[in-house]
Amino acid sequence: MGSSISHQSAAETIYHWHSKQAEQLIFDHGHREISRYLEAVDKIHQFPANSGELKSMAMVRLKREFQTVLVRQTDSLIGPNSTTEWSSVTDSTGYVIRYEDYSVYDSPSKEVIEYLRNVAERMNSGGKLGDCIRVYKSVRKNFLHTVLKRLRLVELSVGGDAKRFLWDELKMKIELWIQAAKVCFLILFDREKQICEKIFEGFGVGAGEECFVEIVKDSANNLLNFAEAVSISNQPSERMGSILGLYDTLLSLVPKINALFGSASAEAIRSGSKVTVSRLEDDVRRMLSDFEKAVFQELSTISDDRGAIHPLTEYVMNYINLIVGHKELLTNLIKSMPPLNFGDVVIPEGELGDLKGRSHLALHLTLIIVVLQLNLKGKSEQYEHVPLRHLFVMNNVRYIVQKIEGSQELCEMIGDDYMKKLNWNVKLAMTSYQISTCDKFLSCFQDKGLYTTWCFSSQVSKRKLKKKLKDFNLVFEEIRVLHSHWTVLDLELQDELRVSMVDRLVPAYKEFLHKFRSHIKIEKHSEVQMKSFQKLIVKHSVEDLETLVSNDLFSYNEIIV
Repeated sequence: MGSSISHQSAAETIYHWHSKQAEQLIFDHGHREISRYLEAVDKIHQFPANSGELKSMAMVRLKREFQTVLVRQTDSLIGPNSTTEWSSVTDSTGYVIRYEDYSVYDSPSKEVIEYLRNVAERMNSGGKLGDCIRVYKSVRKNFLHTVLKRLRLVELSVGGDAKRFLWDELKMKIELWIQAAKVCFLILFDREKQICEKIFEGFGVGAGEECFVEIVKDSANNLLNFAEAVSISNQPSERMGSILGLYDTLLSLVPKINALFGSASAEAIRSGSKVTVSRLEDDVRRMLSDFEKAVFQELSTISDDRGAIHPLTEYVMNYINLIVGHKELLTNLIKSMPPLNFGDVVIPEGELGDLKGRSHLALHLTLIIVVLQLNLKGKSEQYEHVPLRHLFVMNNVRYIVQKIEGSQELCEMIGDDYMKKLNWNVKLAMTSYQISTCDKFLSCFQDKGLYTTWCFSSQVSKRKLKKKLKDFNLVFEEIRVLHSHWTVLDLELQDELRVSMVDRLVPAYKEFLHKFRSHIKIEKHSEVQMKSFQKLIVKHSVEDLETLVSNDLFSYNEIIV
Protein backbone atom coordinates (compact mmCIF):
# COMPACT_ATOMS: atom_id res chain seq x y z
CA MET A 1 0.00 0.00 0.00
CA GLY A 2 2.60 2.52 -1.08
CA SER A 3 1.68 6.22 -1.16
CA SER A 4 3.00 9.06 -3.31
CA ILE A 5 1.68 11.91 -1.15
CA SER A 6 3.52 13.54 1.72
CA HIS A 7 2.73 12.94 5.35
CA GLN A 8 1.67 16.59 5.67
CA SER A 9 -0.71 16.33 2.74
CA ALA A 10 -2.13 13.11 4.16
CA ALA A 11 -2.71 14.77 7.52
CA GLU A 12 -4.48 17.72 5.90
CA THR A 13 -6.79 15.35 4.01
CA ILE A 14 -7.62 13.43 7.20
CA TYR A 15 -8.33 16.64 9.12
CA HIS A 16 -10.39 18.03 6.26
CA TRP A 17 -12.80 15.11 6.22
CA HIS A 18 -12.85 14.82 9.98
CA SER A 19 -14.29 18.33 10.14
CA LYS A 20 -17.05 17.54 7.67
CA GLN A 21 -20.56 16.70 8.80
CA ALA A 22 -21.42 13.02 9.07
CA GLU A 23 -23.85 13.03 6.15
CA GLN A 24 -21.16 14.32 3.81
CA LEU A 25 -19.48 11.28 2.27
CA ILE A 26 -16.15 10.88 0.57
CA PHE A 27 -17.91 8.26 -1.58
CA ASP A 28 -20.12 10.96 -3.08
CA HIS A 29 -17.18 13.14 -4.17
CA GLY A 30 -15.96 11.00 -6.98
CA HIS A 31 -13.12 8.64 -7.70
CA ARG A 32 -10.35 11.24 -7.37
CA GLU A 33 -11.36 12.27 -3.83
CA ILE A 34 -11.81 8.65 -2.80
CA SER A 35 -8.32 7.79 -4.05
CA ARG A 36 -6.88 10.89 -2.34
CA TYR A 37 -8.36 9.94 1.05
CA LEU A 38 -7.37 6.27 0.81
CA GLU A 39 -3.82 7.30 -0.07
CA ALA A 40 -3.81 9.58 2.96
CA VAL A 41 -4.83 6.71 5.21
CA ASP A 42 -2.17 4.49 3.69
CA LYS A 43 0.42 7.21 4.36
CA ILE A 44 -0.36 7.64 8.05
CA HIS A 45 -0.22 3.87 8.51
CA GLN A 46 3.43 4.11 7.47
CA PHE A 47 4.18 6.31 10.48
CA PRO A 48 2.26 4.75 13.37
CA ALA A 49 4.47 6.27 16.05
CA ASN A 50 3.39 9.87 15.52
CA SER A 51 0.06 9.36 13.77
CA GLY A 52 -2.15 8.06 16.59
CA GLU A 53 -4.66 10.90 16.50
CA LEU A 54 -4.82 10.97 12.72
CA LYS A 55 -5.26 7.23 12.62
CA SER A 56 -8.11 7.43 15.10
CA MET A 57 -9.79 10.18 13.07
CA ALA A 58 -9.39 8.13 9.90
CA MET A 59 -10.85 5.00 11.48
CA VAL A 60 -13.89 6.93 12.71
CA ARG A 61 -14.44 8.45 9.27
CA LEU A 62 -13.95 5.11 7.49
CA LYS A 63 -16.33 3.32 9.82
CA ARG A 64 -18.94 6.03 9.23
CA GLU A 65 -18.38 5.84 5.46
CA PHE A 66 -18.63 2.05 5.48
CA GLN A 67 -21.84 2.06 7.49
CA THR A 68 -23.54 4.90 5.62
CA VAL A 69 -22.73 3.62 2.13
CA LEU A 70 -23.76 0.10 3.12
CA VAL A 71 -27.03 1.25 4.73
CA ARG A 72 -27.88 3.52 1.82
CA GLN A 73 -27.27 0.78 -0.70
CA THR A 74 -29.24 -1.71 1.38
CA ASP A 75 -32.16 0.65 1.90
CA SER A 76 -32.43 1.12 -1.84
CA LEU A 77 -33.08 -2.60 -2.20
CA ILE A 78 -35.89 -2.94 0.33
CA GLY A 79 -38.30 -0.40 -1.07
CA PRO A 80 -41.88 -1.55 -1.67
CA ASN A 81 -41.25 -2.69 -5.24
CA SER A 82 -37.68 -3.88 -5.05
CA THR A 83 -38.22 -7.45 -3.93
CA THR A 84 -40.83 -10.05 -4.75
CA GLU A 85 -43.23 -10.02 -1.84
CA TRP A 86 -45.30 -12.93 -0.62
CA SER A 87 -48.21 -11.18 1.05
CA SER A 88 -49.36 -14.48 2.52
CA VAL A 89 -48.68 -18.16 2.22
CA THR A 90 -51.06 -18.20 -0.72
CA ASP A 91 -52.78 -15.58 -2.76
CA SER A 92 -56.54 -15.36 -3.25
CA THR A 93 -56.49 -18.32 -5.65
CA GLY A 94 -54.67 -20.59 -3.23
CA TYR A 95 -51.53 -20.56 -5.39
CA VAL A 96 -48.22 -20.79 -3.56
CA ILE A 97 -45.61 -18.53 -5.13
CA ARG A 98 -42.82 -20.70 -6.45
CA TYR A 99 -39.08 -20.45 -5.99
CA GLU A 100 -38.81 -20.25 -9.78
CA ASP A 101 -40.91 -17.08 -9.76
CA TYR A 102 -38.88 -15.27 -7.10
CA SER A 103 -37.19 -12.06 -8.24
CA VAL A 104 -33.99 -11.65 -6.25
CA TYR A 105 -32.73 -8.24 -5.19
CA ASP A 106 -29.74 -6.77 -7.01
CA SER A 107 -26.26 -7.20 -5.61
CA PRO A 108 -24.44 -4.02 -4.58
CA SER A 109 -22.89 -2.36 -7.60
CA LYS A 110 -19.28 -3.04 -8.52
CA GLU A 111 -18.46 0.52 -7.47
CA VAL A 112 -19.99 0.04 -4.01
CA ILE A 113 -18.31 -3.34 -3.50
CA GLU A 114 -14.95 -1.93 -4.48
CA TYR A 115 -15.35 1.03 -2.13
CA LEU A 116 -16.46 -1.10 0.82
CA ARG A 117 -13.53 -3.46 0.27
CA ASN A 118 -11.07 -0.57 0.11
CA VAL A 119 -12.46 0.83 3.35
CA ALA A 120 -12.34 -2.60 5.01
CA GLU A 121 -8.76 -3.04 3.85
CA ARG A 122 -7.69 0.24 5.53
CA MET A 123 -9.60 -0.58 8.70
CA ASN A 124 -7.89 -3.96 8.76
CA SER A 125 -4.52 -2.25 8.44
CA GLY A 126 -5.54 0.02 11.29
CA GLY A 127 -6.53 -2.89 13.51
CA LYS A 128 -10.22 -1.99 13.34
CA LEU A 129 -11.53 -4.74 11.07
CA GLY A 130 -13.66 -5.98 13.96
CA ASP A 131 -15.59 -2.69 13.96
CA CYS A 132 -16.10 -3.00 10.23
CA ILE A 133 -17.36 -6.59 10.52
CA ARG A 134 -19.75 -5.69 13.33
CA VAL A 135 -21.26 -2.88 11.26
CA TYR A 136 -21.55 -5.12 8.22
CA LYS A 137 -23.19 -7.97 10.15
CA SER A 138 -25.70 -5.65 11.78
CA VAL A 139 -26.76 -3.95 8.54
CA ARG A 140 -26.94 -7.08 6.39
CA LYS A 141 -28.66 -9.12 9.08
CA ASN A 142 -31.38 -6.48 9.40
CA PHE A 143 -31.68 -6.38 5.63
CA LEU A 144 -32.01 -10.16 5.41
CA HIS A 145 -34.58 -10.13 8.20
CA THR A 146 -36.67 -7.66 6.19
CA VAL A 147 -36.42 -9.77 3.05
CA LEU A 148 -37.35 -12.96 4.90
CA LYS A 149 -40.22 -11.22 6.63
CA ARG A 150 -41.61 -10.47 3.20
CA LEU A 151 -41.26 -14.16 2.44
CA ARG A 152 -43.46 -14.81 5.51
CA LEU A 153 -40.71 -16.91 7.04
CA VAL A 154 -42.06 -16.00 10.47
CA GLU A 155 -45.06 -18.22 9.67
CA LEU A 156 -42.78 -21.25 9.78
CA SER A 157 -42.25 -20.94 13.51
CA VAL A 158 -43.76 -24.00 15.21
CA GLY A 159 -42.23 -23.60 18.63
CA GLY A 160 -40.64 -27.03 18.33
CA ASP A 161 -44.02 -28.79 18.24
CA ALA A 162 -45.61 -29.29 14.83
CA LYS A 163 -48.42 -31.38 16.35
CA ARG A 164 -50.14 -28.35 17.84
CA PHE A 165 -51.27 -27.21 14.39
CA LEU A 166 -54.27 -28.46 12.48
CA TRP A 167 -53.12 -30.44 9.48
CA ASP A 168 -54.43 -27.96 6.90
CA GLU A 169 -52.39 -25.22 8.55
CA LEU A 170 -49.27 -27.37 8.87
CA LYS A 171 -49.61 -28.52 5.27
CA MET A 172 -49.65 -24.91 4.12
CA LYS A 173 -46.56 -24.23 6.21
CA ILE A 174 -44.79 -27.18 4.61
CA GLU A 175 -45.67 -25.86 1.15
CA LEU A 176 -44.31 -22.47 2.15
CA TRP A 177 -41.18 -24.06 3.64
CA ILE A 178 -40.42 -25.92 0.41
CA GLN A 179 -40.40 -22.68 -1.56
CA ALA A 180 -38.80 -20.50 1.14
CA ALA A 181 -36.00 -22.99 1.80
CA LYS A 182 -35.03 -23.04 -1.86
CA VAL A 183 -35.15 -19.24 -2.06
CA CYS A 184 -33.00 -18.92 1.06
CA PHE A 185 -30.33 -21.56 0.49
CA LEU A 186 -30.08 -21.31 -3.28
CA ILE A 187 -30.51 -17.56 -3.73
CA LEU A 188 -30.44 -15.34 -0.65
CA PHE A 189 -27.79 -17.09 1.43
CA ASP A 190 -25.67 -17.75 -1.63
CA ARG A 191 -25.91 -14.08 -2.58
CA GLU A 192 -24.91 -12.99 0.94
CA LYS A 193 -21.88 -15.26 0.91
CA GLN A 194 -20.72 -13.91 -2.42
CA ILE A 195 -20.97 -10.31 -1.17
CA CYS A 196 -19.11 -11.17 2.05
CA GLU A 197 -16.31 -12.82 0.12
CA LYS A 198 -15.96 -9.90 -2.28
CA ILE A 199 -15.59 -7.44 0.59
CA PHE A 200 -13.69 -9.40 3.27
CA GLU A 201 -11.85 -12.24 1.57
CA GLY A 202 -8.19 -12.27 2.53
CA PHE A 203 -8.60 -10.18 5.69
CA GLY A 204 -7.64 -12.33 8.62
CA VAL A 205 -8.63 -15.96 9.12
CA GLY A 206 -12.11 -16.53 7.71
CA ALA A 207 -13.33 -12.96 8.13
CA GLY A 208 -15.73 -13.25 5.22
CA GLU A 209 -16.96 -16.67 6.35
CA GLU A 210 -17.50 -15.42 9.90
CA CYS A 211 -19.50 -12.48 8.60
CA PHE A 212 -21.66 -14.67 6.40
CA VAL A 213 -22.40 -17.27 9.07
CA GLU A 214 -23.37 -14.64 11.63
CA ILE A 215 -25.71 -12.95 9.16
CA VAL A 216 -27.65 -16.03 8.03
CA LYS A 217 -27.30 -18.64 10.80
CA ASP A 218 -30.48 -17.65 12.67
CA SER A 219 -32.54 -17.83 9.50
CA ALA A 220 -30.90 -21.10 8.45
CA ASN A 221 -31.53 -22.61 11.87
CA ASN A 222 -35.16 -21.50 11.81
CA LEU A 223 -35.66 -23.32 8.52
CA LEU A 224 -33.95 -26.46 9.75
CA ASN A 225 -35.82 -26.33 13.06
CA PHE A 226 -39.13 -26.38 11.20
CA ALA A 227 -38.08 -29.42 9.17
CA GLU A 228 -36.87 -31.12 12.35
CA ALA A 229 -40.16 -30.39 14.15
CA VAL A 230 -42.09 -31.97 11.28
CA SER A 231 -39.75 -34.97 11.21
CA ILE A 232 -40.52 -35.82 14.84
CA SER A 233 -44.24 -35.00 14.73
CA ASN A 234 -45.20 -38.58 13.82
CA GLN A 235 -47.69 -37.61 11.13
CA PRO A 236 -50.15 -40.29 9.95
CA SER A 237 -49.35 -42.19 6.78
CA GLU A 238 -51.93 -40.40 4.63
CA ARG A 239 -49.77 -37.26 4.89
CA MET A 240 -46.76 -38.88 3.28
CA GLY A 241 -47.03 -36.71 0.16
CA SER A 242 -46.31 -33.51 2.07
CA ILE A 243 -43.55 -35.12 4.13
CA LEU A 244 -41.93 -36.47 0.98
CA GLY A 245 -42.04 -33.01 -0.56
CA LEU A 246 -40.26 -31.56 2.46
CA TYR A 247 -37.73 -34.44 2.56
CA ASP A 248 -37.02 -34.26 -1.16
CA THR A 249 -36.39 -30.52 -0.95
CA LEU A 250 -34.10 -30.73 2.07
CA LEU A 251 -32.19 -33.67 0.59
CA SER A 252 -31.60 -31.72 -2.61
CA LEU A 253 -30.39 -28.72 -0.58
CA VAL A 254 -27.86 -30.62 1.56
CA PRO A 255 -24.97 -30.28 -0.94
CA LYS A 256 -25.61 -26.54 -1.13
CA ILE A 257 -25.85 -26.30 2.67
CA ASN A 258 -22.52 -28.11 3.02
CA ALA A 259 -20.93 -25.78 0.48
CA LEU A 260 -22.33 -22.62 2.05
CA PHE A 261 -21.55 -23.61 5.62
CA GLY A 262 -18.20 -25.31 5.24
CA SER A 263 -16.43 -23.58 8.11
CA ALA A 264 -15.96 -24.96 11.59
CA SER A 265 -18.19 -22.24 13.01
CA ALA A 266 -21.09 -23.52 10.86
CA GLU A 267 -20.66 -27.19 11.71
CA ALA A 268 -23.92 -27.21 13.71
CA ILE A 269 -25.87 -26.17 10.61
CA ARG A 270 -24.29 -28.90 8.50
CA SER A 271 -24.86 -31.60 11.10
CA GLY A 272 -28.37 -30.32 11.80
CA SER A 273 -29.39 -30.71 8.17
CA LYS A 274 -27.89 -34.20 8.06
CA VAL A 275 -29.69 -35.32 11.21
CA THR A 276 -33.01 -33.92 10.01
CA VAL A 277 -32.67 -35.70 6.66
CA SER A 278 -32.03 -38.95 8.53
CA ARG A 279 -35.08 -38.41 10.75
CA LEU A 280 -37.28 -37.67 7.77
CA GLU A 281 -36.04 -40.85 6.10
CA ASP A 282 -36.96 -42.88 9.17
CA ASP A 283 -40.33 -41.16 9.30
CA VAL A 284 -41.11 -41.98 5.66
CA ARG A 285 -40.21 -45.64 6.25
CA ARG A 286 -42.45 -45.65 9.30
CA MET A 287 -45.29 -44.11 7.31
CA LEU A 288 -45.05 -46.77 4.61
CA SER A 289 -45.16 -49.54 7.19
CA ASP A 290 -48.07 -47.87 8.98
CA PHE A 291 -49.95 -47.60 5.71
CA GLU A 292 -49.55 -51.30 4.99
CA LYS A 293 -50.97 -52.12 8.40
CA ALA A 294 -53.77 -49.56 8.03
CA VAL A 295 -54.90 -51.06 4.73
CA PHE A 296 -54.97 -54.52 6.27
CA GLN A 297 -56.89 -53.36 9.35
CA GLU A 298 -59.28 -50.82 7.75
CA LEU A 299 -62.78 -51.55 9.05
CA SER A 300 -65.14 -49.31 7.10
CA THR A 301 -68.44 -50.84 6.05
CA ILE A 302 -69.96 -51.05 2.59
CA SER A 303 -72.60 -48.42 2.04
CA ASP A 304 -73.07 -49.26 -1.63
CA ASP A 305 -75.57 -52.01 -2.53
CA ARG A 306 -74.44 -52.60 -6.11
CA GLY A 307 -70.94 -54.05 -5.75
CA ALA A 308 -69.23 -50.86 -6.92
CA ILE A 309 -65.64 -49.73 -6.34
CA HIS A 310 -65.06 -49.27 -2.62
CA PRO A 311 -63.58 -45.91 -1.48
CA LEU A 312 -60.73 -47.83 0.16
CA THR A 313 -59.71 -49.25 -3.22
CA GLU A 314 -59.66 -45.80 -4.82
CA TYR A 315 -57.76 -44.31 -1.89
CA VAL A 316 -55.13 -47.04 -1.82
CA MET A 317 -54.49 -46.89 -5.57
CA ASN A 318 -54.18 -43.09 -5.40
CA TYR A 319 -51.70 -43.53 -2.55
CA ILE A 320 -49.73 -46.04 -4.60
CA ASN A 321 -49.63 -43.57 -7.49
CA LEU A 322 -48.29 -40.97 -5.05
CA ILE A 323 -45.50 -43.36 -4.12
CA VAL A 324 -44.74 -44.09 -7.77
CA GLY A 325 -44.50 -40.34 -8.33
CA HIS A 326 -41.57 -40.37 -5.90
CA LYS A 327 -40.17 -43.67 -7.23
CA GLU A 328 -36.54 -42.61 -7.57
CA LEU A 329 -36.50 -40.97 -4.16
CA LEU A 330 -38.16 -43.89 -2.38
CA THR A 331 -36.23 -46.61 -4.21
CA ASN A 332 -33.06 -45.18 -2.67
CA LEU A 333 -34.79 -44.92 0.69
CA ILE A 334 -36.54 -48.30 1.03
CA LYS A 335 -33.80 -50.89 1.42
CA SER A 336 -35.52 -53.81 3.15
CA MET A 337 -38.21 -56.39 2.46
CA PRO A 338 -41.72 -55.49 3.62
CA PRO A 339 -42.86 -57.16 6.86
CA LEU A 340 -45.26 -60.01 6.08
CA ASN A 341 -46.53 -60.57 9.61
CA PHE A 342 -49.86 -58.93 10.39
CA GLY A 343 -50.64 -60.35 13.80
CA ASP A 344 -52.58 -63.56 13.32
CA VAL A 345 -52.09 -63.39 9.56
CA VAL A 346 -48.77 -64.05 7.87
CA ILE A 347 -48.59 -63.31 4.15
CA PRO A 348 -46.66 -66.03 2.30
CA GLU A 349 -43.70 -64.58 0.43
CA GLY A 350 -44.94 -66.27 -2.73
CA GLU A 351 -47.99 -63.99 -2.71
CA LEU A 352 -45.73 -61.14 -3.83
CA GLY A 353 -44.98 -62.86 -7.13
CA ASP A 354 -41.52 -63.32 -8.57
CA LEU A 355 -39.03 -61.42 -6.39
CA LYS A 356 -36.13 -61.60 -8.82
CA GLY A 357 -34.89 -58.25 -10.09
CA ARG A 358 -37.53 -56.21 -8.26
CA SER A 359 -36.75 -53.36 -5.88
CA HIS A 360 -37.76 -53.43 -2.24
CA LEU A 361 -40.10 -50.54 -2.96
CA ALA A 362 -41.84 -52.62 -5.65
CA LEU A 363 -42.34 -55.43 -3.14
CA HIS A 364 -43.83 -53.00 -0.63
CA LEU A 365 -46.31 -51.79 -3.26
CA THR A 366 -47.21 -55.37 -4.13
CA LEU A 367 -47.78 -56.15 -0.46
CA ILE A 368 -50.15 -53.19 -0.19
CA ILE A 369 -52.17 -54.62 -3.10
CA VAL A 370 -52.15 -58.08 -1.50
CA VAL A 371 -53.49 -56.85 1.84
CA LEU A 372 -55.99 -54.60 0.06
CA GLN A 373 -57.46 -57.65 -1.63
CA LEU A 374 -57.63 -59.49 1.69
CA ASN A 375 -59.49 -56.55 3.18
CA LEU A 376 -61.89 -56.37 0.22
CA LYS A 377 -62.55 -60.08 0.49
CA GLY A 378 -63.55 -59.56 4.12
CA LYS A 379 -65.73 -56.59 3.26
CA SER A 380 -67.55 -58.60 0.60
CA GLU A 381 -68.99 -60.78 3.37
CA GLN A 382 -71.13 -57.81 4.38
CA TYR A 383 -73.33 -58.44 1.34
CA GLU A 384 -76.28 -60.73 1.90
CA HIS A 385 -76.26 -62.16 -1.63
CA VAL A 386 -73.35 -64.43 -2.50
CA PRO A 387 -73.23 -63.45 -6.20
CA LEU A 388 -72.92 -59.79 -5.21
CA ARG A 389 -69.92 -60.67 -3.04
CA HIS A 390 -68.16 -62.09 -6.07
CA LEU A 391 -69.18 -59.13 -8.21
CA PHE A 392 -67.79 -56.71 -5.61
CA VAL A 393 -64.43 -58.49 -5.54
CA MET A 394 -64.35 -58.71 -9.34
CA ASN A 395 -65.07 -54.99 -9.79
CA ASN A 396 -62.51 -53.88 -7.23
CA VAL A 397 -59.68 -56.14 -8.37
CA ARG A 398 -60.38 -55.17 -11.97
CA TYR A 399 -60.10 -51.51 -10.90
CA ILE A 400 -56.71 -52.30 -9.34
CA VAL A 401 -55.56 -53.93 -12.59
CA GLN A 402 -56.70 -50.95 -14.65
CA LYS A 403 -54.90 -48.48 -12.39
CA ILE A 404 -51.69 -50.48 -12.64
CA GLU A 405 -51.97 -50.82 -16.41
CA GLY A 406 -52.53 -47.06 -16.64
CA SER A 407 -49.03 -46.39 -15.28
CA GLN A 408 -46.05 -47.82 -17.13
CA GLU A 409 -43.79 -47.30 -14.12
CA LEU A 410 -46.20 -49.01 -11.74
CA CYS A 411 -46.76 -51.84 -14.23
CA GLU A 412 -43.02 -52.46 -14.40
CA MET A 413 -42.70 -52.38 -10.61
CA ILE A 414 -45.55 -54.85 -10.03
CA GLY A 415 -44.20 -57.17 -12.72
CA ASP A 416 -45.77 -59.60 -15.18
CA ASP A 417 -45.90 -62.46 -12.70
CA TYR A 418 -48.05 -60.64 -10.16
CA MET A 419 -50.17 -59.04 -12.88
CA LYS A 420 -51.09 -62.58 -13.95
CA LYS A 421 -52.16 -63.26 -10.37
CA LEU A 422 -54.37 -60.18 -10.34
CA ASN A 423 -56.01 -61.02 -13.65
CA TRP A 424 -56.54 -64.56 -12.41
CA ASN A 425 -58.28 -63.16 -9.33
CA VAL A 426 -60.59 -61.12 -11.58
CA LYS A 427 -61.35 -64.23 -13.65
CA LEU A 428 -61.93 -66.30 -10.52
CA ALA A 429 -64.39 -63.77 -9.07
CA MET A 430 -66.18 -63.49 -12.41
CA THR A 431 -66.48 -67.27 -12.71
CA SER A 432 -67.72 -67.50 -9.13
CA TYR A 433 -70.41 -64.94 -9.91
CA GLN A 434 -71.44 -66.85 -13.02
CA ILE A 435 -71.61 -70.16 -11.20
CA SER A 436 -73.54 -68.83 -8.21
CA THR A 437 -76.02 -67.06 -10.50
CA CYS A 438 -76.38 -69.67 -13.24
CA ASP A 439 -76.71 -72.54 -10.79
CA LYS A 440 -79.94 -71.02 -9.51
CA PHE A 441 -81.39 -71.34 -13.01
CA LEU A 442 -79.78 -74.66 -13.83
CA SER A 443 -81.18 -76.30 -10.72
CA CYS A 444 -84.65 -75.51 -12.11
CA PHE A 445 -83.83 -77.26 -15.40
CA GLN A 446 -82.75 -80.56 -13.87
CA ASP A 447 -85.20 -83.44 -14.29
CA LYS A 448 -84.08 -85.27 -11.20
CA GLY A 449 -87.10 -86.04 -9.00
CA LEU A 450 -89.64 -85.06 -11.67
CA TYR A 451 -90.63 -88.60 -12.57
CA THR A 452 -92.87 -90.96 -10.65
CA THR A 453 -93.22 -94.67 -11.25
CA TRP A 454 -96.67 -96.12 -11.73
CA CYS A 455 -97.36 -99.68 -12.80
CA PHE A 456 -93.82 -100.18 -13.89
CA SER A 457 -93.86 -97.04 -16.07
CA SER A 458 -92.27 -93.68 -15.47
CA GLN A 459 -94.38 -90.54 -15.75
CA VAL A 460 -93.76 -86.83 -15.21
CA SER A 461 -95.15 -85.53 -11.95
CA LYS A 462 -97.09 -82.41 -12.84
CA ARG A 463 -96.96 -81.30 -9.25
CA LYS A 464 -93.20 -81.49 -9.17
CA LEU A 465 -92.88 -79.94 -12.62
CA LYS A 466 -95.13 -77.12 -11.52
CA LYS A 467 -92.84 -76.62 -8.51
CA LYS A 468 -89.83 -76.43 -10.87
CA LEU A 469 -91.56 -73.82 -13.01
CA LYS A 470 -92.53 -71.82 -9.97
CA ASP A 471 -88.94 -71.90 -8.73
CA PHE A 472 -87.76 -70.78 -12.17
CA ASN A 473 -90.16 -67.85 -12.14
CA LEU A 474 -88.94 -66.82 -8.70
CA VAL A 475 -85.30 -66.99 -9.78
CA PHE A 476 -86.11 -65.06 -12.96
CA GLU A 477 -87.73 -62.26 -10.98
CA GLU A 478 -84.97 -62.22 -8.38
CA ILE A 479 -82.32 -61.85 -11.06
CA ARG A 480 -84.38 -59.25 -12.91
CA VAL A 481 -84.94 -57.14 -9.80
CA LEU A 482 -81.61 -57.50 -8.02
CA HIS A 483 -78.95 -58.11 -10.64
CA SER A 484 -80.16 -55.36 -12.94
CA HIS A 485 -79.40 -52.96 -10.09
CA TRP A 486 -75.90 -54.32 -9.56
CA THR A 487 -72.98 -52.83 -11.43
CA VAL A 488 -70.06 -53.86 -13.60
CA LEU A 489 -68.18 -50.70 -14.49
CA ASP A 490 -65.84 -52.33 -16.99
CA LEU A 491 -68.02 -52.63 -20.12
CA GLU A 492 -65.73 -55.20 -21.67
CA LEU A 493 -66.03 -57.35 -18.57
CA GLN A 494 -69.79 -56.77 -18.54
CA ASP A 495 -70.14 -58.03 -22.10
CA GLU A 496 -67.95 -61.03 -21.37
CA LEU A 497 -70.11 -61.94 -18.40
CA ARG A 498 -73.35 -61.62 -20.32
CA VAL A 499 -72.18 -63.62 -23.33
CA SER A 500 -70.76 -66.38 -21.15
CA MET A 501 -73.98 -66.67 -19.14
CA VAL A 502 -76.17 -66.66 -22.26
CA ASP A 503 -74.05 -69.47 -23.70
CA ARG A 504 -74.56 -71.45 -20.54
CA LEU A 505 -78.22 -70.79 -19.73
CA VAL A 506 -80.07 -70.48 -23.03
CA PRO A 507 -79.19 -73.94 -24.42
CA ALA A 508 -80.04 -75.52 -21.06
CA TYR A 509 -83.42 -73.79 -20.97
CA LYS A 510 -84.15 -74.74 -24.56
CA GLU A 511 -83.39 -78.36 -23.77
CA PHE A 512 -85.63 -78.23 -20.69
CA LEU A 513 -88.58 -76.79 -22.61
CA HIS A 514 -88.11 -79.28 -25.41
CA LYS A 515 -87.93 -82.23 -23.04
CA PHE A 516 -91.18 -81.29 -21.32
CA ARG A 517 -92.94 -79.74 -24.34
CA SER A 518 -95.89 -82.09 -23.99
CA HIS A 519 -96.55 -80.87 -20.45
CA ILE A 520 -95.98 -77.14 -20.66
CA LYS A 521 -97.13 -74.16 -22.68
CA ILE A 522 -95.54 -70.72 -22.89
CA GLU A 523 -98.00 -67.98 -21.98
CA LYS A 524 -96.70 -64.65 -20.70
CA HIS A 525 -100.07 -63.56 -19.32
CA SER A 526 -101.74 -66.05 -17.06
CA GLU A 527 -105.15 -64.41 -17.54
CA VAL A 528 -105.44 -66.06 -20.98
CA GLN A 529 -105.43 -69.51 -19.40
CA MET A 530 -108.54 -71.63 -19.86
CA LYS A 531 -110.19 -72.80 -16.70
CA SER A 532 -109.59 -76.37 -17.68
CA PHE A 533 -106.16 -76.89 -19.22
CA GLN A 534 -104.00 -79.88 -19.72
CA LYS A 535 -100.65 -78.07 -19.89
CA LEU A 536 -98.72 -76.09 -17.30
CA ILE A 537 -98.11 -72.47 -18.20
CA VAL A 538 -94.55 -71.16 -18.61
CA LYS A 539 -94.36 -67.37 -18.21
CA HIS A 540 -90.91 -66.81 -19.71
CA SER A 541 -89.73 -67.88 -23.13
CA VAL A 542 -86.18 -68.64 -24.21
CA GLU A 543 -86.03 -65.14 -25.69
CA ASP A 544 -87.10 -63.69 -22.34
CA LEU A 545 -84.23 -65.43 -20.59
CA GLU A 546 -81.76 -64.31 -23.25
CA THR A 547 -83.00 -60.72 -22.98
CA LEU A 548 -82.73 -60.85 -19.21
CA VAL A 549 -79.11 -61.91 -19.33
CA SER A 550 -78.02 -59.94 -22.40
CA ASN A 551 -79.75 -56.66 -21.65
CA ASP A 552 -81.10 -56.45 -18.13
CA LEU A 553 -78.12 -57.58 -16.06
CA PHE A 554 -76.27 -54.54 -14.66
CA SER A 555 -78.54 -52.23 -16.69
CA TYR A 556 -79.22 -49.66 -13.91
CA ASN A 557 -82.82 -49.61 -15.06
CA GLU A 558 -85.42 -48.60 -12.51
CA ILE A 559 -87.36 -51.73 -11.76
CA ILE A 560 -90.99 -51.59 -10.77
CA VAL A 561 -92.06 -54.89 -9.37
